[in-house]
Amino acid sequence: MEKASYKRILFLDIDGVLASVDYLCKTARQTSWIDVEKIKLLNTLKPYGVEVVISSSWGYNDDTVKQLTNTGLELPIIGGTEHFHVDWMCRGNEIAKWLYVNCEGYNVFTGEAGDYYSEIDYEYVILDDNDDIMLSQKDHFVHVDSYEALTEEDIQKCINILTRKNQTSGNS
Repeated sequence: MEKASYKRILFLDIDGVLASVDYLCKTARQTSWIDVEKIKLLNTLKPYGVEVVISSSWGYNDDTVKQLTNTGLELPIIGGTEHFHVDWMCRGNEIAKWLYVNCEGYNVFTGEAGDYYSEIDYEYVILDDNDDIMLSQKDHFVHVDSYEALTEEDIQKCINILTRKNQTSGNS
């Protein structure tokens, strides 16, 4: 089976990434829980065709999507990770399950076939202020400092990760 087009997926945490600790403590209650300046920075990924999967304690729901879009997010939001609510499971497990179900064409957890981006060629990056990822995901992880939140340097790390396959294979 021939693979579909190339996808770039961003697993996005919100607290500590789109709002610094200082912003949350001093500003959020008067304006928004999401810093518009951080959204503008995140939007610089738009030319790369990045699609967002919410991997935050905020969850993937209408309210979260509305808050992100109302603060100016221009990247398409295509889903969210499932929260396992089990102490020994990390966010990395939730991301791994999303990738298996939506990109690999097979859910190793249930044995069911995936259906969204089944068997596509993809690259992904995890943008989070916590490091509860799986060892196999370390090369896809950008650790954001929650006291500063998202920076231009973090964005450049995302771009490097999301474009590395194309740099080695010559694809665009």
